[in-house]
Amino acid sequence: MNDPYAVLGVAADADDATIRGRYLQLVKQFTPEGHPERFAAIRQAYDSLKDVETRLRGRLFEAGKHETAASIVEELACRSSRRRMSLANLLALVPPT
Repeated sequence: MNDPYAVLGVAADADDATIRGRYLQLVKQFTPEGHPERFAAIRQAYDSLKDVETRLRGRLFEAGKHETAASIVEELACRSSRRRMSLANLLALVPPT
């Protein structure tokens, strides 16, 4: 898959509202009837970035490149707008080494 941030044209540190707004703009511009491949790529990118938890879970599987899984879990615990997850649930997201 291409970089979802590049597909949507947003910065890597964009917030939920920015990502959703850009997604809605692109969906209006690239309709499924006129641009089926582009629409599918936009939809897939949005699905992987639609909220903080989804973005950070995706990063957990890429951990080790520039950050540790522990730092991602800590960020998830701090930035999530949803009800706080238990530490056991957060640690369950960390892939085994």
